[in-house]
Amino acid sequence: MEFNFTDIIILILGLTLFGFEVLILKFVKKKTVSLPQTALNIGLGMLERLTGILTINFGIYVFSSLVPFRFFEPLDNKWLAFGITFIAVDFMWYIYHRISHRISLIWAAHLIHHQSIEYNFSVNFAISPFGFFVRIFTYSILILFGITPEHIILANALNAFYQYMLHSELWPEFKGWERILVTPKFHQIHHSSVHEHLDTNYGGMFTIWDRLFGTYYVDNKEVVYGLTKPIVQQDLFHLQILFFLRLIKNFQEFPFFKAFILLFKGPEAQKAEIPRLYNLKVQHSPLQVIFGFSLFLVGFSVISFNLLPIWLGFIIGMIGIFICSGIRFRQNSNDNIC
Repeated sequence: MEFNFTDIIILILGLTLFGFEVLILKFVKKKTVSLPQTALNIGLGMLERLTGILTINFGIYVFSSLVPFRFFEPLDNKWLAFGITFIAVDFMWYIYHRISHRISLIWAAHLIHHQSIEYNFSVNFAISPFGFFVRIFTYSILILFGITPEHIILANALNAFYQYMLHSELWPEFKGWERILVTPKFHQIHHSSVHEHLDTNYGGMFTIWDRLFGTYYVDNKEVVYGLTKPIVQQDLFHLQILFFLRLIKNFQEFPFFKAFILLFKGPEAQKAEIPRLYNLKVQHSPLQVIFGFSLFLVGFSVISFNLLPIWLGFIIGMIGIFICSGIRFRQNSNDNIC
């Protein structure tokens, strides 16, 4: 039996860093993080990881399928090849990141990462499974230019870790560094819903792409995290589909051609009203979140370590995610809704 520890280690490392951040915020900065927002962010990450572990082979398949069609052979100098890959991956991230904000069909998934009204390491978990497929096809272009799948995966992992560390208010501004590197302050502006901050600072690690393509922006205005329009039904399942509902409803409200074009326009082109598929109460308790996450870990481990049939691990994991979501079909009159 082959054990796959990588995903488990990454998950534990990410949560451990977040745990340290929470302690520092509480005892040094005298600031706390809210349970509802944290549970939502981590719940979204649980759903993404559970589906991601089932689809990782798809990415490997796409990369390997393109190898015979590459225009150039890989460089013999491995260090030079990886250096080029590292820069190329960051450039492709910029492209992916920008189109995920400017094309509504992709923004429908990416908005999950921007819904948080708090800015801490838990925001890293708030990502969509759909975004994984978009990134795979974006990065796969590099295969055609002689970059190896192994180098892309490694460069992307380093880039992702750097971006993980950006999502915290504990860091200093690193003033002046933003001329070259994406700093926490630079990325905070990207997460801001202040009008001047919208559609800026897409870079992952280097700011040169923002400078070249006119999306570089730095100011001293206070940032306001979250979306420009508050989400009413705040649970991890409805959040996955809410903007897709808007795009689907376009086909009911407009002629087919116009609705189709709206799929590829920016989110500002859409009607402000967002459809609501259901109306359920959401309430979290620490014990509920811990129990749900524990069940998720059991299901995730079952799949990672091939301990039991995959379908059983998936069901266990989904039950844990649902418990962690805080969705309530019955509501007591004394309940406080978050």
